[in-house]
Amino acid sequence: MHRKLSAITAAFVMMAGAMSLTVPVVASAADVTIKFAHNGNTNPEDPQNVGVAAFKEMVEERSDGAIEVNIYPAGQLGDARTIVESVQMGSLEMGDVENGPMGRFVPEAMLWDLPFIFRDIDHAHQVLDGPIGQQVQEAYLDVGIRHLAYNDGGFRYFTNDERPIETMADLEGLKVRVMESEVMIDTVNAFGASAVPMSFGELYSALQQGVVDGQENPMNLIYSQRFYEVQQYLSLSGHFYYPRQFIASERWWQGLSEEHQAIIAKAAKEACDIQRAELASYEQEIRGVLEEKGMQINEVDKSDFIEVAKQDIYPTSYETIGEGDADKARELVQRILNTK
Repeated sequence: MHRKLSAITAAFVMMAGAMSLTVPVVASAADVTIKFAHNGNTNPEDPQNVGVAAFKEMVEERSDGAIEVNIYPAGQLGDARTIVESVQMGSLEMGDVENGPMGRFVPEAMLWDLPFIFRDIDHAHQVLDGPIGQQVQEAYLDVGIRHLAYNDGGFRYFTNDERPIETMADLEGLKVRVMESEVMIDTVNAFGASAVPMSFGELYSALQQGVVDGQENPMNLIYSQRFYEVQQYLSLSGHFYYPRQFIASERWWQGLSEEHQAIIAKAAKEACDIQRAELASYEQEIRGVLEEKGMQINEVDKSDFIEVAKQDIYPTSYETIGEGDADKARELVQRILNTK
């Protein structure tokens, strides 16, 4: 897909397209070398790659070349969980990772996995960039990870090759792939489907071979992974919000100078802001492209979904999210819902 980019991101896309996102190992004159991994695609126009390329550009320029950023996309250094584990151990400096596996490391991160926890994207940003989001970020330090900034994966939608999902009853009997998130698995099961946790790299072939009937992902991933080739129906459920985050190894971070820490932290936040802005316009264009590719796109009656989420999923998640303190998690959820 070719598109006209905004002026603020065009330079970053050109830079991303010009460079190989797989960076060979060569001798470097830099004082600090950052291996930066993610498991998204390699399309330089994708908002994730625009954000990561912007981060590389800003860090290298602002450090006068003292910091070099080598980008490893498309799961080259492992899937999301492997990336997080590598960052935690210090064998990988940084990553941009979706929230799916994060609850295994920081239970409070499962707040973001709760279905329909955010009304819209502005509500999500208010919470993530506010005191609750900062509280969750600080919890990562306890497990050896420095959480630098949130960016958007967008809201997640159901696709399948059997029928449109117009109401919750339409999910009955469908096998739907989900990320390795306990909350997400429980949610999709509660909605009437059979949740099948599976790594992202296995998903296309699983859809193609009928191992699963459908999946749920943001619109840009439905496009970039060519799911339109093996899925006919896209239903705009918006059941999960899909944050990603720039994370860094705390062990590695503590070995940096304060100057370099400041450069990296500021660039991470700004790069995530660029990614957010880019995704907003990108998804609008993608919807039209997916329709051109033959996908049937429909609106969804969310009322039953929301009722099940609040009555069945939220209460059963409080104990886990609060690490034994259900009241703490219940209070956090209420604060999120009340955030204007």
